[in-house]
Amino acid sequence: MIRLMAKNLLFSALLVMVPVFTLADEVTDVVNDVAAKLVQQLPMDKKIALKSLSPDETGLPEDFLRKLTSDLEAALLTASDFEINLANRATMEDVWQEAVEFNNADFDELFKSANADVMLMMSPRAISTGVEIAITAYSLTGDNVGKILASSGSVLLTIDLQANLGVDVNDLNKQMAQVLAEIEKVGQTGGVISNPNTYAEFYHNARLLQQRGEVDLAMRNYEQALAEGYLFVDPLLDLLDLANARYGEAGTKKYFEKKIKDNIPRELVDLGSLVLGSDPMDLVQPILDKEITFSPLLSTWIQQTYMDWNRFDTLTVGKARTIAAQLISADYKSGKFQTFYVDKIRGATIGESATQTYDSMMASGQMMIDWSTTSRAKVLYYSGRAGFFIGDVSIQDKVDASFEIELCYSKSSNDQRICKKLNRDLNTFKNHETGWFSINYVNMSVLGNGDSWNFGHECIHSIRYTDRNGFKVNSPVLVGVVDYDKSEKYPVNSLDNIIDCAGPYYRQTN
Repeated sequence: MIRLMAKNLLFSALLVMVPVFTLADEVTDVVNDVAAKLVQQLPMDKKIALKSLSPDETGLPEDFLRKLTSDLEAALLTASDFEINLANRATMEDVWQEAVEFNNADFDELFKSANADVMLMMSPRAISTGVEIAITAYSLTGDNVGKILASSGSVLLTIDLQANLGVDVNDLNKQMAQVLAEIEKVGQTGGVISNPNTYAEFYHNARLLQQRGEVDLAMRNYEQALAEGYLFVDPLLDLLDLANARYGEAGTKKYFEKKIKDNIPRELVDLGSLVLGSDPMDLVQPILDKEITFSPLLSTWIQQTYMDWNRFDTLTVGKARTIAAQLISADYKSGKFQTFYVDKIRGATIGESATQTYDSMMASGQMMIDWSTTSRAKVLYYSGRAGFFIGDVSIQDKVDASFEIELCYSKSSNDQRICKKLNRDLNTFKNHETGWFSINYVNMSVLGNGDSWNFGHECIHSIRYTDRNGFKVNSPVLVGVVDYDKSEKYPVNSLDNIIDCAGPYYRQTN
């Protein structure tokens, strides 16, 4: 009777609902995508235990962690077509807790059912833009105990932490400040700390061992410090320097990919990848979309785009640079930039350098501001007996002329827009190394097949083209008016209308 009661209670425990906590559809979609990728890597013939780090380890509410673990469990079952042999360790712990309260439970059966071949560990972490999760599968049996069998990498769940979880992002900043204080305190101890278990202790050992030339031990301590999840940059950079000395450039890339990438925050993954040679062009669109706001990453990105000026000298990259520089400058001047460095002098030097480089460029004149933030396209109006006409259309950007180039204009600000495909064969800069595009007034009439399309239009709205890096550009157009003979008779207010319609994009032309 007692055994039956225990079994009924155990069964009831499995049905106990966790507190209701709903995740947004977009978060659920991310979890489903992660599960779909994981099931392609996981052994379906092995028993897999699923577990999340605790609230104390993550700083996230227990209700949220339970819901996230439950949703991942459901997503894995669905993605595997219910073939995965999965045990949710959080649910099992509930069962064990219930069983402890009734001494007659069959513990042998409980522990037998809990045994697993693989541990699937979910490591969530609160960051300013939401919750970052990394899911890693470890082998628990045989000669491969501890070996990583699969990993999701770092994935961002976009959640308003304060509104949805009651997590104050400022608390995360306080935690980093506390770590810095502990580093300073630990540094006073002098020697290597045996059995380190905090970020400060791992970092202290790493620095000391690095100074002694004990590269391998220093690297192990840096690895463990970074795995704690704090966004300190210099330990990562120092680790990569040591790895390069030990393994060379190619070996360091493999080391980072296989040993480090899956155990550190996404911001540091992006930074490490960039330092090790990933294409800076890959970050342009995420910067434009405001998806990347980590200022130490942006400062490294800006520096690398300046190193290859010819390739990155485009309007699209210029706009991304402007966004990045503004974020860096704001963080540097507020002191936030330096908080991402254990060595504050190092952080301040890097932040100041990135800020001053951009500020000095922007101070060089209107043309640099236009080229970096506004437009590289220009239309010049000329005067004739019938009035003003569109004489020159030019794009001083790296244009991929294999794609259509389209100019949009109208008779006046109240008239319907007309968008005309420009004849790319008439490009004055065809096959020129600059990659620019231009059609001058000599060829302009050819475009209209004799219909003088370029006369009588006072408003220039935009120009659309594709740059050599594959970015689609829909840009406003800078407008100028070439000097004309004022003795001639022209339509009343025609010049004023052109200037008024151009608005902030009118540029005085000599």
